[in-house]
Amino acid sequence: MSVGQLEGVSRSAEAGVPEPEGRSPKGPRDPRRRFAGVAVVATLLSAFPYLWILTDEWTGTFNFQRGNAGANTFYDKQAQALVHGHLWVPTGSLGIEGFVHDGHTYTYFGLFLSILRIPFIELAPGLTGHLTVPSMLVAWLLTALVAPLLTWRVRVLLRGPVALGWAEAVSIGVLLTSILAGSVLLFLAASPRVTDEDIAWTVPITLTTLFLFVGILDRPSWRRVVAAGVLVLAGALERPPPGLACIVGALLIAGWFLIGREGPDRRRWALPMAVVGGLPLLVSAVVDYLKFGTILNGLPLSEQIWTQTNAHRRAFLASTGGKGYSIHFLPTTVWAYLQPLGLRVQPTFPFLVLPITPPHLFGGYIADSLNPTGSAPATMPLLFLLSCWALWVAFRPSAGRGAKVLRIPLITAAGATAVDFLLGYIAPRYLGDFLPFLVLGGAIGLVDLWRRWEQRAAAVRGALVALVVVLGLFSVAANVGIALSPTQKWTSTQAANYVRAVKAVSDVTGHPLDSLVGHGPTLPSFAPADRLFIVGDCAGLYLSSGKRLSTNPSAQAQRKAWLPVEQGPGTDNKLAVTFTSSPSRLAAAVPLVTVGKNSVLLQPAGGGSVRYLLVGGRRPTDGKLIVPRVGKTYHLLVETDLYLRRVTVLMNKSTVLTGPLSGIEAGVTPVVVHTTANTPVPSVTVVHKASPLPDMSLCRSLQSS
Repeated sequence: MSVGQLEGVSRSAEAGVPEPEGRSPKGPRDPRRRFAGVAVVATLLSAFPYLWILTDEWTGTFNFQRGNAGANTFYDKQAQALVHGHLWVPTGSLGIEGFVHDGHTYTYFGLFLSILRIPFIELAPGLTGHLTVPSMLVAWLLTALVAPLLTWRVRVLLRGPVALGWAEAVSIGVLLTSILAGSVLLFLAASPRVTDEDIAWTVPITLTTLFLFVGILDRPSWRRVVAAGVLVLAGALERPPPGLACIVGALLIAGWFLIGREGPDRRRWALPMAVVGGLPLLVSAVVDYLKFGTILNGLPLSEQIWTQTNAHRRAFLASTGGKGYSIHFLPTTVWAYLQPLGLRVQPTFPFLVLPITPPHLFGGYIADSLNPTGSAPATMPLLFLLSCWALWVAFRPSAGRGAKVLRIPLITAAGATAVDFLLGYIAPRYLGDFLPFLVLGGAIGLVDLWRRWEQRAAAVRGALVALVVVLGLFSVAANVGIALSPTQKWTSTQAANYVRAVKAVSDVTGHPLDSLVGHGPTLPSFAPADRLFIVGDCAGLYLSSGKRLSTNPSAQAQRKAWLPVEQGPGTDNKLAVTFTSSPSRLAAAVPLVTVGKNSVLLQPAGGGSVRYLLVGGRRPTDGKLIVPRVGKTYHLLVETDLYLRRVTVLMNKSTVLTGPLSGIEAGVTPVVVHTTANTPVPSVTVVHKASPLPDMSLCRSLQSS
């Protein structure tokens, strides 16, 4: 980081803080140089856990294309639509997440990241579906850049260009590490999806906007105003709730200048700041109208495909008048996100994890989804406590000019969380909306504490540093633990590597894992998070993610709360599928695997495309549309897990179909694999490849203990 970027220095007299005698901010003790060094060290230290979680997370290999490529194409499809001059995407391409309006399918994700993707998917179409992890890494790096810049600007505003002692420098380094490696950013990186990428980008966009707002309120300039306009527009096009908060913040600044609170000479900045807030508001309204026919009225959830397929969602919308949010959720969300004990301590690695149960629903209302969620005070205690102090610093009656400048930015940052308190949907990732407030508040609180305590005895300063270090280390441990814990999206490889690590630690800490292992002839429909279950005589080993699926009958029927760790013989069925001519020559569906009355079929879909289809249940389950290349062999893995009661089809390691198995009984229902060796089919050959016996060593070791 260039020390030249640490700009925004106000005069000591303007900040209202005299420079301590005998401390020169120049020369080898230049505070900017020491501050920049601390920021670089904090970033490098934080990069180790973040990069491992983002690119590996128990997979055993670093992969910058990690994640479900099919589920991470929403921004890409919207980018392709923008290239063709419209906003709608191909019908059915978004699955249950799509919104159907006037016969077209739209995504609720903003345009900003789609615009950024256009050059990449145009120049390298093969990157489609694989940009989420690189995008989240860029967002983290931007956060690592702007968080120190904002902290420095706050320090200069409140204290002037005073020297930076090592005690304060260490505490600032811990603060920055808490932001980058001790916050919800790690949870977002754990299972990278577009929903996590969306929030990960909100953080640096909002923080940069706050950085510019502080600078404009301190000393407005055209460069800062124009830059703020670009950032507010980017935020409005990225994610509406924080974007709308920044729009309101710009309008508040315009009003502040207009009433002359910064002097009559600054009234001329009222109109430019009104444009900074008004233009993005207009653009957001136009985008909403083009997509959904509404103007700043929230998402039309009744038009989402998930609403049409899920009875619980329809009941929830009926209880909220179709809006999806209501003031009566406020007690529930406040308790979920702000309770002091929103964290669970368990005897097994990684020790600090999310609560087992969802937050309590006050009032008996119908909620859309309540997920076990850590609270801000429990998971980010250093940032939270400093932010509470920051509110007193900025809004106390005797606040100085520098502290008063920070009021509107704090209101703006807090406003980014407003919608989260009204939603009937609670999830850990929404803590990302709290992070801009916590970063700004943390900087204000820490700077003010050092302003007050720097001249005190060495023992007092040492106690402050020790407290900051302890709270910072706890934040890192808590968020690393949460990020390393199982999620519903894990693969069996991730689950197995995780269980091995947990067992290794358990073996040297008194075997606490033994109490978390269950056993029985069939897999229960649910178990609390981190519970293991052995089916039969190691016919299968499964790990619970703790996800409650009572409102999603299909997912519950497929035991999607359970993650396969080791699966017994007969589960993996490997096929080699080669198209010898155009798939359009297929006259009928080709059977691949039969499980009782269920069959996985390869079905022609017209236009040279095919899809995998599961039949045998109440209604067929369609897989993804694929356009195969003639002459290319596709390696197919059909997982028929009779204990999970689901079938999953992976083509070249990418999931193309998953669905429930009906009318099956583990140990009794036969699994039959079909090939074209005895029954030739025009255009395609299917060859069954023998699978080695599965390694059940981990299950055996757990069973023996």
